[in-house]
Amino acid sequence: MDESNRMPKGIPYIIANEFAERFCFYGINAILTIYMTGTLHFGQATATKWQSWFKAGAYFFPLVGAVVSDVFWGKYRTIIVFSMAYVLGCVVLAFGPQTPETLMIGLGFIAFGTGGIKPCVSTNVGDQFTSRNQHLIERAFSYFYLSINAGSSISIFFCPVLLDKYGPKAAFGMPAAMMAVATLVFFLGRKRFAVVPPAGGQWLKDILSPSGLKLLRNLLIIYVFVAAFWALWDQSNGQTWTLQATSDLMDKNMGFGITLLPAQIQVVNGLLILLMVPIFTFGVYPLWGRYFKVTPLRKICIGLFMVGASFLIVSWIEGRIQGGHSVSAWWQILAYVVLTASEVLVSITALEFSYKQAPLRMKSFIMALYLLSISVGNASTAVVNSMMVRELPGTTVSSGAQTWVALSPGVAMITGQKIDFNEHTGITVHGTDGKDAPLQGTFLVAEVQSNRVRLMDNEHRRSVASTGVWNSAEGGVSTYKLVGPQYFNFFAYIVAGMGALFVFVAMFYREQTYVREDQA
Repeated sequence: MDESNRMPKGIPYIIANEFAERFCFYGINAILTIYMTGTLHFGQATATKWQSWFKAGAYFFPLVGAVVSDVFWGKYRTIIVFSMAYVLGCVVLAFGPQTPETLMIGLGFIAFGTGGIKPCVSTNVGDQFTSRNQHLIERAFSYFYLSINAGSSISIFFCPVLLDKYGPKAAFGMPAAMMAVATLVFFLGRKRFAVVPPAGGQWLKDILSPSGLKLLRNLLIIYVFVAAFWALWDQSNGQTWTLQATSDLMDKNMGFGITLLPAQIQVVNGLLILLMVPIFTFGVYPLWGRYFKVTPLRKICIGLFMVGASFLIVSWIEGRIQGGHSVSAWWQILAYVVLTASEVLVSITALEFSYKQAPLRMKSFIMALYLLSISVGNASTAVVNSMMVRELPGTTVSSGAQTWVALSPGVAMITGQKIDFNEHTGITVHGTDGKDAPLQGTFLVAEVQSNRVRLMDNEHRRSVASTGVWNSAEGGVSTYKLVGPQYFNFFAYIVAGMGALFVFVAMFYREQTYVREDQA
């Protein structure tokens, strides 16, 4: 076979490594919010905030990995060392005591490890090519992205089952084992990789050159809009969409004898990616090309509007649930269809676009900046979930066969509204299964009577029976400023506005392409 039409020998090892690593990362993400709200009794906004900050860290540390790789160690050594920290974090999370402190330590090491390898693994794909076989780069990145979604799909399906049947140690232990496998596979491929040596001081010189600074300025403008996409997309990965699915009012019986767990619904995203990538590559893009020039920035622009549309669907679902109406999980799957189409348009396009726009010695750094857009998007979600919490001072709780919350004058609430309690309430909830738990985390308003409300649990919407005396000194109660569907509408409107602005950005941006030249 002509060498120009042959995939480089290192690509299979990179793809296998990515499959196992993504199995680990997405498996943890799939169950993290369920673990925090169910086992650690976090409120929903707090759980979303913690997970968003974790993801923000995971996509911030690529800046560290890029500098270490491009200046000092090169990609291979950087990936191996940071992978060891990654494995350590997984072990702490899986086998340490089930406390917020352990969670913080484990997630910290995982964020540091996965962040450090991210800019190196994806750019390592492109480094395997020269100008002779650069026409295969798009296909290789498609394989790379398919491996991401194959690994994530399998873990998203099985890790919730492990958590439900065997508990957190098994559910987090499987991802830990897969991350160890990912590290081993990459080690085995060490002699088959094309190696681009670290640039040393030249790296900083390239960045601070007039052309380098111009490139950074232009890309950062693009990444502001990409960050808006990720602020929405990542909420579908084990966060607010999964929390929505925990309600019994979302019917998760899919027919054909299949009933999904709340965290399993998101598995359709990876499956849809496997289906949509070839559909868009060989069908949608050629069709669009008959009517207008299909450019990366035009794809991203369309994708921004589509991700907003997916949130409008989820907003409608939330309104139905808040009103006490049953809704099929098929509606959330429809939202995933729209969301996945936006992912093909934005995520895959931005990944390839970032690699091609960067000169050779800046590729890891530019990839880190792209990943920083994901960090900013998740940080934005964390900030929103922090700022939207409204404390309710002066509130008291009365326990009994029904649990009532007396509100301060002027506080208005509606049926179905979420209400959170901290860990110091002094009240114990008695479940219908005979198990006791603290009055902590997120509950719902079942009934409003003047200045007091009756509680029901978030999952089954059953009346809450409790005992104990309210801790007036330390007990805390809060609710959310963005009530029900308002939360999802907020994000949908923000990204729609960003999409409108991006139309003008795309009109004036000028693209360039850099690939590695042939070597003798």
